[in-house]
Amino acid sequence: MVKGEWRVVGDYRCAIHCGSQVIDSQCHNTSKENLLKLLLLFSQLCFAASLTFAQARGIVTGQVTERLSGQPVAQAKLIVENQSETLTDNVGKFRLELAPGTYRARIEANGYATQALGTLNVTPQFVTTLNLKLDLAQITASTTVNAGFNQPTIDQPISTVTLRRNELRAMPGTAGDVLRALSSLPGATAVSTQFGDLLVRGGLPNENLTFIDNIPLADFTYFNDQYDSNARGGRSAVLAPDVFDRLEFSAGGFGARYGDRLSSALDITIRAANRDRLQGSAFADFGIAGASFEIPLNERASWFTSVRRSYIDLAFKILKLGTIGRPRNWDVVNKFSFDLAPRHKLNVTSLVFTERYTEPPAAALRDEDPREQLIADRGVQRYIFGATLSSTLGDKALSNLTAWGIGDHNSGSFVRPVTNVLPNALQRTRDLREAQFGVKEEFTASFSPRLNLAAGGGLIVQQGKAFTFENAGKGFSFIGEEARAPARSNLFKFGNMANGYGYAQLNYQFSGQLFGRLSVTPGGRVDRYGLLEQTLFSPRVSTRLRLLRNVALNLAGGRYYQSPTTFVLSLTPRNRNLKAQRADHFIAGLEWTPSENWRVTIEAYQKNYDNLVTQITRETGNFYNSGSGAVRGIEINAQRAFTGRWTLQSSYAYVNARRRMRNEFPLVPLDVVRPHQLTLIGITAFKGFTIAPKLRAASGLPYTRLTPVRQSDRTFLWELTNQANRNAANFTRFFQIDLRVERKFNFKRWSIAPYADMFNLTKHRNEFQVNYLPSGRLDTTGERTLLPLVGVRMEF
Repeated sequence: MVKGEWRVVGDYRCAIHCGSQVIDSQCHNTSKENLLKLLLLFSQLCFAASLTFAQARGIVTGQVTERLSGQPVAQAKLIVENQSETLTDNVGKFRLELAPGTYRARIEANGYATQALGTLNVTPQFVTTLNLKLDLAQITASTTVNAGFNQPTIDQPISTVTLRRNELRAMPGTAGDVLRALSSLPGATAVSTQFGDLLVRGGLPNENLTFIDNIPLADFTYFNDQYDSNARGGRSAVLAPDVFDRLEFSAGGFGARYGDRLSSALDITIRAANRDRLQGSAFADFGIAGASFEIPLNERASWFTSVRRSYIDLAFKILKLGTIGRPRNWDVVNKFSFDLAPRHKLNVTSLVFTERYTEPPAAALRDEDPREQLIADRGVQRYIFGATLSSTLGDKALSNLTAWGIGDHNSGSFVRPVTNVLPNALQRTRDLREAQFGVKEEFTASFSPRLNLAAGGGLIVQQGKAFTFENAGKGFSFIGEEARAPARSNLFKFGNMANGYGYAQLNYQFSGQLFGRLSVTPGGRVDRYGLLEQTLFSPRVSTRLRLLRNVALNLAGGRYYQSPTTFVLSLTPRNRNLKAQRADHFIAGLEWTPSENWRVTIEAYQKNYDNLVTQITRETGNFYNSGSGAVRGIEINAQRAFTGRWTLQSSYAYVNARRRMRNEFPLVPLDVVRPHQLTLIGITAFKGFTIAPKLRAASGLPYTRLTPVRQSDRTFLWELTNQANRNAANFTRFFQIDLRVERKFNFKRWSIAPYADMFNLTKHRNEFQVNYLPSGRLDTTGERTLLPLVGVRMEF
């Protein structure tokens, strides 16, 4: 865990946001002076920038294709408010020039579902590239129905959201982090603002599937706690908001294309560079800075590159806020795009992510929590390379052939410093090395508006070595099962283990007066887990019934499997006998679209878990496939699209998530799930400012009620005396109001946008962790006042 708790004179609590990472801690009174200085600087930037405006026009360009077949859509209309319509040419391309500003826009084409583009921001002399994919319109018995914002795709009619780069950046309470933006959606949440983890419909962070440009990514976060603490997610997403073209997020019931995860699927496309001019953007705030560049290579090739680096440790030093050790991370993203021929396109993506955290002895000893008084040195290096060849076959089919390689090295050591009680002792260490090489084919075809096919498969080869040492909690933990656990060391090697999968999915829309409003999408998937020596079949199906012109009933169900991580397999020899976990999804929903900008949904769901990998006690270090559970929930969501002068999202989610470690144990609430959650988000433009408030109110998180057992005159160990006490208590309710303010100023050839993100304006203390102290007293960790994040973004 990235640690940052410290104690000084004063009664203020604050947090520093490292880009999208949030470190909560105790601050000195002088932080008020720093805050006033920063706000003054922000206002001066706004005033200086307002002195000069420019009228140079910006360029919007791109291509429109059909999503399943990849065919260009000719004569599609790009409709921009208060502007003349623009038609795509014979290869689906378009180009127009607009005065700087923010516009509403949408794409219409005969036979295709209308697609609202949200806000279209135009910068002087800046080329905005939009590569758009349209779905064939749903055909009813009487008419072709076009819908606007958030129109579900044909093969995923339920629990799916599509977001673009501008929408991610504008979301309040996120600091520009994509995971925090997703956790604002119905059915999703995070433990606290310190964590960028994503908890979806009663699922854990490691149950989420992520693809970046068709490349599977096991971990999408920096400073992930799953190896060192309580299996929570990381502090922030590994990608900056500037690199996104679009993302598709499914909260459940996803189709046969996706596998090896139990809860959700996140499919990310990195944007390609324009081919008109060299241009770029840069941003900086309290804890992070970065820049991206679009480099045309010629009329048929381009290169997009992005670099970002955190400097949260320097920010703490400059602002004299104390020390949190030295967390720092880098990410470098490159994407090359080539038009090899009119029907063949090649995209090459390379990603490099590095992180490092060090905690010196002096800083470790200042930590009040004895469990965190550890000299730490941890680091992660990830190298990812992939290439996708997209080929249109005839006039009805699209082939995506992807090859990739991933190298991952995760290391860490944690030493207890010398005190008057205990000698210097190694508590935990790890050295995890893994490589993955894969190739896959994804074939989609649109034979007619009524019949579509998706099929594919892949082969993945893994090799790795994992060394782990645990001294458990001996000497510093006051939880009984941790304190009694013996030291253990394990080395796990595996070489050239082959995994494979294949899937097929058919979408068919019926005809006739009786069934003409019904479409059905059956599919199936076969997975071979070489490391587990298991072959498993996953049936899946979804249906969509158009009840009225703007009202639809959606149903989805399926089976999902997930293998245990190699880290868990490495901890003890017994863990190498673990098998895949299973979840069954059942979802029903009503969708109402009263206009192209509004969408109202009600969804109810159930997830049944079995064969869950569970650690019953930390004394042995062994895991078992003995866990099970059930999640039931309902979500009500009303959303106005990111178009025009304002947008609104209002959602309420109820979830009952319970799990048991073995059959004879009782079902208990999951400790990362808030049963009730209300979220209100608004975004509006006012006299050149973009103002975005967010309110979230939720139930308190559950926690385990342990019993203190005296060990000596001054020391207690905390024991779980009854399984019914597991997660039987609750923290106080969660309540937070966030506000984001941004002002964009356009100059002749560039623009600047100062912004401020303000968090927890009511100073409500949101608890998220319980501490069991040796005195026999409970303490809680919570967040109260958060220091505003002030930054600036430039386009040039």
